[in-house]
Amino acid sequence: MRIPEHFCLFLNKCLPKHRVSGRESIRSYYNAQYDWAQTSYALHSKYLDLEGKTVLDAGCGMGGKTTFYAEKGCRLIIGIDIDEKSLENARTFVKEKNIQNVEFIHGSLDAMPFESDKFDIIIINDAIEHIRRPILTKALEECKRVVKPSGLICLEFPPWSSFDASHLYDYIYIPWCQLLFSQKTLLNVMKSMNSNQEVIGISSLIEQYQELNRITIKEFKGIVKKLDFKVIAFDLNMLLNLNFIKYIPVFNKYWTRRVVAVLSK
Repeated sequence: MRIPEHFCLFLNKCLPKHRVSGRESIRSYYNAQYDWAQTSYALHSKYLDLEGKTVLDAGCGMGGKTTFYAEKGCRLIIGIDIDEKSLENARTFVKEKNIQNVEFIHGSLDAMPFESDKFDIIIINDAIEHIRRPILTKALEECKRVVKPSGLICLEFPPWSSFDASHLYDYIYIPWCQLLFSQKTLLNVMKSMNSNQEVIGISSLIEQYQELNRITIKEFKGIVKKLDFKVIAFDLNMLLNLNFIKYIPVFNKYWTRRVVAVLSK
């Protein structure tokens, strides 16, 4: 193993270890999603009046967040995701909870099977960074198509410059590791952990890391401008709530934890 990989492993061992909740089982991940939705909801709470609304949860995964929103009084909330296995689990959990105002549909965000102007609110919760680059602009264009003229698109995501944007934080504890080390180095380190049987299920983690689109704040703003969205709100949620840093050029992008936006037609 070359020096960068040795150094990465050494530094990683020096830092405190932590595990994100929801890794114990599929059910625990669903429950963790439900808990995470409360934080995401708070970011948009000024705009997210879901009572009696028709809502789309775009990129819903296993539906834990969809369930949370359903309990906020939606007339109907539809979760759409490209992963059929995740949707099967979502349907199981919702049925167990006897929630009636939820539907799950298999589909890609760049070609959604909905008529135009259908939804009062679209939520894209921690999903933007997972949409493949070739379809990212089209997916947001589709969201604009299916939201009502008076509707809102509420989204949040970690930009690539965020301290934990690599999504490797279960096993690589180095903040901004995706910026400090090359992809090749990080993948070799993860594979080394796997070969040493330090990590179980490392292949899925590597696959998730590789499919991230590396979206930046500047790129996202460019897509919003290109698609001529009306920007209702745009904010940078800062690490450690040090909000003054958002006004410091260059440095602010590295201290941004989440991009938070509310868009309309």
